[in-house]
Amino acid sequence: MDPATDPLPVLPERELSQLRRAVEDYTVETFYELTGLRGRAALERSDLVGVERLLPDHEPGGTLVRLFLLGQAVPVVDARRALAPLDPDRAPSLLAGDAATVRSRFELRPYGEDGGAPWWVLSDWGSDVRPGPLPRDHVLGIGSASLTLAQATVRRPVRRALDMGTGCGVQALHLSRHAGSVTATDMSPRALRLAATTAALSGVDLDLRAGSLLDPVEGERFDQIVANPPFVLSPGDPDVTGGYDYRDSGLPGNELARALLAGVPAALTAGGCASLLLNWALPPDGDWQASVASWLTGTHCDAWVWQREVADPGEYVSLWLRDAGEIPGTPSWRERYLRWTDWFDAQGIPAIGMGLATLWRTERRPVIVCEDVPQPVEQPVGPLLPEWIRRQRWLAAQDDDALQKAQLRACPDLVREHAEVIGPDGWRTAQVRLRQGRGMRWELEADDVVAAVVAACDGSRPLGVVLDLLPVLLADDAEDELRPAALGVVRDLVARGILEPPDEPEAR
Repeated sequence: MDPATDPLPVLPERELSQLRRAVEDYTVETFYELTGLRGRAALERSDLVGVERLLPDHEPGGTLVRLFLLGQAVPVVDARRALAPLDPDRAPSLLAGDAATVRSRFELRPYGEDGGAPWWVLSDWGSDVRPGPLPRDHVLGIGSASLTLAQATVRRPVRRALDMGTGCGVQALHLSRHAGSVTATDMSPRALRLAATTAALSGVDLDLRAGSLLDPVEGERFDQIVANPPFVLSPGDPDVTGGYDYRDSGLPGNELARALLAGVPAALTAGGCASLLLNWALPPDGDWQASVASWLTGTHCDAWVWQREVADPGEYVSLWLRDAGEIPGTPSWRERYLRWTDWFDAQGIPAIGMGLATLWRTERRPVIVCEDVPQPVEQPVGPLLPEWIRRQRWLAAQDDDALQKAQLRACPDLVREHAEVIGPDGWRTAQVRLRQGRGMRWELEADDVVAAVVAACDGSRPLGVVLDLLPVLLADDAEDELRPAALGVVRDLVARGILEPPDEPEAR
């Protein structure tokens, strides 16, 4: 990128360096030392008053928390001591004040991941600090969506990575730990300036580019792509939604999700991986899987698409109106709520799905799985994804004969649960379920056939031998019916990781 157009941090180089020195001890760890477990819990639930009650007065660490996390005005004398060597008067783009107090124009949050150097993320204040509707160029800070994406991203060494729609730069920070170079794009000039500040304070080198979605990197290829795009489903009319840069793409309905799922694969190198947060409209018949899978046709990508939550239009619109600081009961709330929900009705959209997609560029016939994943999963979930795609590719390469030669084993954390109901003759089993204690934590109903197969799969014998024993184990001579049904169930159990395939190398 031309240095003349490179987004500049919000502070000049000298003051930025001084701020970096001032916040060296303003880290996640020191915040926990100041406030303890109660402070951590309060911050996680966005209880800023709860955090405030735990802070010491007139102490530099507490002053930085009040200034940069709580959005409070602090006495000038405390600010000068906490910010040294930075002179607050020399940083008007960051700090505002008078003769008595100093206030930060931005949130500056300490951040980090286990085992790494600390980071600092600059963003705009949310509606919990800045009451009322947000400005349209608002730059979102660290929130549930950004944390969800960070936890669900595959972490592996790569040469080139792309953070599409970087915002304040959170995903780019994570990518910098395992990518040789990180390109970060955003259509918002304000977001790019804040991302540049985040990167400079955190000691991370980013290639920042202005433009919408993949436009700034047209024709380029990346080993890894992550995107927390403006995915909110709407008619694409800023007068209805507010037109916020961080959430409103300007595209109606499913157009953003369709464009990303169709376009991102072409920007991946062979074997490359992408992680995307997306929303989509459920069709009237509820078969969202077929709709989303159709957008991936011809993309040469394996895909695992999760639907984590479903919201009806009223619930969905209320969520996003509150997110932007709109107040229920005001004329603005009423007008936008009615126009937005009327549009959902006119489009025949009964509900909205919220989830994420993981894509892997492949040279073989793609595996595309779209499914509901409502259960709590082990976090971070990203490390589980390479094993999922290995199992899927292994299954795709096995016909029934090959599958029966495989020595499968049950996952080590598996639990079998019985649910019983009372009746005239006492207790009877109403349901038997298999549950993973870790990982994806799938729960599946398991009849006697499934339970017998799983129990016998210990990695010491081929699956075919296990299936040969079924008629004996179940006192049933209908082997011709049992075996085909059992093979179908086994494939599903392997796909979910309840049964694990042999440790064999996979082909792309």
